[in-house]
Amino acid sequence: MVKQATSKQRIVVNVTASADWRRRPVGIIRVERELVKQLRRLHPTRIEPVLLDRQSGEWKLTGAPLFDEICSDEWVLADNPDDVPQALKKPLAPFKPSPTDKFVTVGSDWSFDIPDRVMRLYGQHKALVAALYDLIPLLFPEFTPGPEFFDQFHRHYRDVAKYAQSVFSISEHSKQDLLEFWQRAGLSGPLPRVEVVPLAGLPRKAALPQLSAAERAQLHSLCHAGEYVMLVSTLEPRKNHQLMLDIWRQLHLERGAHCPRLIFVGMRGWGAENMIQQMGQMNATRDGKIEWLQGVGDALLMHLYANALFAVLPSHYEGWGLAATEAASFGKVCVTSNNSALSEATGGLSPSHHPLDLPAWEREIRRLIDEPEYRQGLETRIVNGFVQRTWDDFGREFSTKLL
Repeated sequence: MVKQATSKQRIVVNVTASADWRRRPVGIIRVERELVKQLRRLHPTRIEPVLLDRQSGEWKLTGAPLFDEICSDEWVLADNPDDVPQALKKPLAPFKPSPTDKFVTVGSDWSFDIPDRVMRLYGQHKALVAALYDLIPLLFPEFTPGPEFFDQFHRHYRDVAKYAQSVFSISEHSKQDLLEFWQRAGLSGPLPRVEVVPLAGLPRKAALPQLSAAERAQLHSLCHAGEYVMLVSTLEPRKNHQLMLDIWRQLHLERGAHCPRLIFVGMRGWGAENMIQQMGQMNATRDGKIEWLQGVGDALLMHLYANALFAVLPSHYEGWGLAATEAASFGKVCVTSNNSALSEATGGLSPSHHPLDLPAWEREIRRLIDEPEYRQGLETRIVNGFVQRTWDDFGREFSTKLL
């Protein structure tokens, strides 16, 4: 049951990140969009979407028409994603806070001093419901685009401790990282409660979704070329794609045409230029044994999971690991790193290894390729033991714990 609240208690939702993003949603943007849709469904009369006007520093009401546009699929499938839509060029009404508000913000808030901005709206009343995905910029700053992220996260989560009433965490592991950070920082006084609400993923239904003609042709081409292994993630150093390239180099040298394909699915991220150049020049890539797909929609991604041999996610650290959850939803093994929150993402049902232990990863991948009985036994364990969460489940649990 979702908790009931007085009709006057608004749920103010910061949709600035979603308004800014005009491409296929990934990572934090995807979570924000799914949460906004759930809050809209569960609390249609209480939700009040707002945007931060970065020029004036003021919060603005989106109004229903603009909110409808931001929530639509068309918003994130724009032909010219860098163009500012007409709806954002129109003047927006100012937002006026109420002392009973809950102010929910789950975007990339560390870059915009959101806790301080919300505190200036509400004063001593703690209205802020903040989000925690991970503390990677503090724990492993080398896996961020620049040194400013360390300072931003350090300031942001100290401010969250001072100004938030509660924090939504995507995993128990991230929650413990945050509590330890606050302890090391010597923060005193009452701290916000941290509630874990695990993420959902792509829904596995009785029938796979319909594809467009172009998607059907692409899927046919991919499946016709033989067995494949998937790594679904933005291409960036933390995701450790390099480990898979090193393993596939050896597999291709040994097996040639009989080597399964390695398919990367994800957008180009920061710091991946050298790896992408290397990948493009590899003989395995020239022979079609390594492929990189970008701009893949949810429907095609579901078909790719369903037809994959298995998946891998060798990240150096994760706040969750949505690709591992999605693979399990389709009954597929996803070999992950044995760190951070990845065991939560798989339910502990898939093999895991240290992200730097290339021999262990290579042995595991060879076994999954060469021993169907082993792979099928793991798949049976996943099908019988993995508890699939929907975004409806996520929305209800978020509402119960935080609103």
